[in-house]
Amino acid sequence: MPGQREWGASSVMICLDASAGPILVAGGGRVGIRKIRTLLEAGMAVDLVSPEALPELRSLASEGRIAWMQRPVERADFECHSFAILALPAKETEEAVLLARGTACSMDCCAAPGLGTWSLAAQFRTGGYLVGTATGGKSPAAAARLRDRIREFLEGEHLSPLQKENTE
Repeated sequence: MPGQREWGASSVMICLDASAGPILVAGGGRVGIRKIRTLLEAGMAVDLVSPEALPELRSLASEGRIAWMQRPVERADFECHSFAILALPAKETEEAVLLARGTACSMDCCAAPGLGTWSLAAQFRTGGYLVGTATGGKSPAAAARLRDRIREFLEGEHLSPLQKENTE
């Protein structure tokens, strides 16, 4: 699809405050669950748009932890959200990107990272720190493995000195 680009040295990792508004997640499958878990752990509000959703997402919706619109994603969804995660298959991602064209919504395109403008980092919180690693969507599994190794390192004997520095 035209407009795809490669992630590279022009990327920067940012921290987004929950006051940025709800994050749109299109897609109620396994990728959607992973992304929504990360968002909820960070205290973000989530609007899920998907005709179907796996049981865990249905439970989150019935508990009021996420809003679920049980339908396909529409242009209006992108018009009223600043950030979206497209947790859809590649063809559906391309169709959604076309729907969103011309809106101010920044997108994480999980199945086609080159079509998006951002990607959600593999992250964790410990000792007052938010630690993340990312590959620009090229290899989420590799980013998750690195995150886990960093967590093991920090939560071992190495976190105590950092916690002291964080309070000074």
